Amino acid sequence: KMANVVPFSFAQELLKGTHNFTANTIKLALYTAGSGAPYSTSSTAYSSGVANEVSASGTGYTTGGNTLANPVVANQTSVATLTFDQTQFTSATFSAAYGVIYNNSASDKLVVVLDFGGTKSCSNGTFTITFPSTSSGTPAGTDSLISITS
Repeated sequence: KMANVVPFSFAQELLKGTHNFTANTIKLALYTAGSGAPYSTSSTAYSSGVANEVSASGTGYTTGGNTLANPVVANQTSVATLTFDQTQFTSATFSAAYGVIYNNSASDKLVVVLDFGGTKSCSNGTFTITFPSTSSGTPAGTDSLISITS
């Protein structure tokens, strides 16, 4: 099993001010298990050409995925955190093993590759992804979607 992956380029992009999670359009694309994780730590940007992106042919999925809504950037004592509202794919019939969050406003730069811990399926229903809150974990915030401890 692969753990979630934060591409090496992400940290440098944070320091350069590439990502503004409260102002940029952040998206989540979905991938099947295919030949494994769609991106690695050395990957830098989302590409619609990655072979195992979920099919967009009448399945309730659009190539490139969903725009993530209502970003919350918070500070929990010594932990800076980020999360979003849950996102849903309706009238969905597909399976996904990975999610890829990327910054559509900044040349599709990758943020994180999420491993769902196995293939999750939906048949003519709603495929929902719920992100942890900015206060989840011990200490508070450490289980958030993205957390940086100082």
